[in-house]
Amino acid sequence: MPEYLKLSIFLILFYGPFIFFLLIPNNSFFAHLSIKQVQYEICSRLPVGFAQHKNIFDCKPPSMTVAIIKPDGMPHQHDIVSQLQEHGFSIKYDKTLNATTDQIKEWYFDKLDASYYPELERYLTRSEIRVMQLWRIEAIPYLRQFIGPTNPHTARQLYPKSIRALYGTNVQENAIHASDSEESAEREFNIFFQQQEAAVLNTRRFD
Repeated sequence: MPEYLKLSIFLILFYGPFIFFLLIPNNSFFAHLSIKQVQYEICSRLPVGFAQHKNIFDCKPPSMTVAIIKPDGMPHQHDIVSQLQEHGFSIKYDKTLNATTDQIKEWYFDKLDASYYPELERYLTRSEIRVMQLWRIEAIPYLRQFIGPTNPHTARQLYPKSIRALYGTNVQENAIHASDSEESAEREFNIFFQQQEAAVLNTRRFD
């Protein structure tokens, strides 16, 4: 059987129901995925044997982002990590720590003059956080949509299956942070992982 015919049959049988499910008009998080995001879902799940056909879907290589589970999200960390895995994220570096005030200042350097910064610093240093370097196709925009809006109340209205809708309390205690750009992801990773540490860290992967 020609290779292109095998690929066509595989895509119809395996991905047809998946795409249909994503496009069902309901109030779930997945109902808001665009056609381009569906394309990313297909690319991220394309089996190794069909890797040579990724050009058909204009598949991009995986990119990096950083997710930080905040103190109020830590009781739900295992559920959050499971959801990340289910949505195609691989965790290359994974670290649980008590953040220092210096690390928080470097992380939120642009908020140091804000009236709410002292409370923000107390919140983020009150107990452990979990910092993860994640990889996925279109990692940054996908993760930011997946975690939902900053305000959990808004998230529950618009994206009730998002992480902040499920586990967030208010604008500050909203369970999780996600980098908003490649530059931010690189900077935030370097704040919490020393170069030498990252080189020898016993990494936890979800492939």
